[in-house]
Amino acid sequence: MKRSSIFVVALLLALAANATPLPVDNALRVAVQREGDTYLLSASFDTSLSQCAAYRYLTDYESATKLPGILESKAFRETDNTVKVERTAEERVLFMRVHLRSVLEFTEYPDSKLTFTQLSGDSRSFSGHWLIEPNPSGSTLQFEGRWEPDTLLPLFVIDYFAKHDLERRFADIARLAEEQYDPLSAACLQATQLVIR
Repeated sequence: MKRSSIFVVALLLALAANATPLPVDNALRVAVQREGDTYLLSASFDTSLSQCAAYRYLTDYESATKLPGILESKAFRETDNTVKVERTAEERVLFMRVHLRSVLEFTEYPDSKLTFTQLSGDSRSFSGHWLIEPNPSGSTLQFEGRWEPDTLLPLFVIDYFAKHDLERRFADIARLAEEQYDPLSAACLQATQLVIR
């Protein structure tokens, strides 16, 4: 009994030591709630990207490899508004590296919304959506998702990673959006000029 308690405390200390504080830029908000084996995920952040540029950022599926942990992201357009994306990610769980694969189907609603569902992969299920809302300084990106992992890890370990890793991931997504500001905004400006002429 004592040995397992010491193991749990050592595990939690190791996890806490790996956690890094996150900057509070872009009014980032992340929430994770577990219902049984399913995690309800929500996040939002402000960006200087216009609504058009934010939509282009979210639908640049192959540039997801610029985010830490995403090794591969290949997109295949199925119809005018649906895209199949094959992704491979690498996660660090404790001291191990784990490769995760998924095939997601995205449905696009230009400049306002993006929905997705996992067709196959290493999770039991994963689905959700992104909403793009204009604001005075650009736009607000809002994410909501449902994730059911397929793992033998105890749920308290997944709880920890779901909370802390998601904060880090959404901070990276917000950071990359700002880094993409100039080219995406220029592309939207050119598209607007083409429509006006």
